[in-house]
Amino acid sequence: MRLITLVAAFIFLAGCAPKQPAPSSTVNCITSAQLTAYSYDQLSRVSAGMRSDARTIEDFGRFIAVTKGTVNDYSNTIQSSAYLSNAVRYLPIPYAGEISNVTKLVANSMIHLNAAGVALDRYKKSNTAFLAAFDKLKRESATPAELAKLSAYADTTVMSDARSLQSALQKISSSTAMMAATAQSFSNALDSTGGYYNQAKSFVGFKPETTDKEKVTESRDSFNARLAQLNQKIASLENSADAHSENIAKARTYADLAMQVEKQ
Repeated sequence: MRLITLVAAFIFLAGCAPKQPAPSSTVNCITSAQLTAYSYDQLSRVSAGMRSDARTIEDFGRFIAVTKGTVNDYSNTIQSSAYLSNAVRYLPIPYAGEISNVTKLVANSMIHLNAAGVALDRYKKSNTAFLAAFDKLKRESATPAELAKLSAYADTTVMSDARSLQSALQKISSSTAMMAATAQSFSNALDSTGGYYNQAKSFVGFKPETTDKEKVTESRDSFNARLAQLNQKIASLENSADAHSENIAKARTYADLAMQVEKQ
């Protein structure tokens, strides 16, 4: 509604309301063709923005795949200690006491990563559909109805998919932060209870190793790096979505006004 008001004000200030209208006729100082061109130009900006976003979108796909690998590695590192369950009840090892919680966190993280993959595919498909439809239109021949239909699709489908992807990525960000925090707590626990930990491994027949802490530290550093990358990409997606949404709303408003002018 605010955009419609602003566009109407623009039309009026541009001299589109007749200064001295004839009693028997109505004069339109801005034509349907001009409004249609405005609508096309706004969608052209959206199209250009989506094409420039393509690399970032592909990066999301690679990020999800790499993060799955990191989570799996971390899960294997932690769950390898599950064999200690019969021994740790006799030893004060906070590290082992958190294994069940980590298992749940790993499972939730995988759910979020898979959901993000689905959301990403859906967004890519709606993006591709929009760009294919826009490429079929020409500025000099596109009709208000065609532009209104395409801008409505962009508004209700493409932007909805973008927001869904954004939400899915934010869930990954949250779970990744939790994974990094647990990795840090495990690293701290190994520092303070390393002797007990090795005793427990010896107790159940495992050879004490010094690589466990190194693996946990690597996982922590990897999660922190992924988290920084992800948050940067989420911010980029949010900015792009906001810009696209504004241009789509303008395009839709211009197209609707063009159809109204045609009916006069």
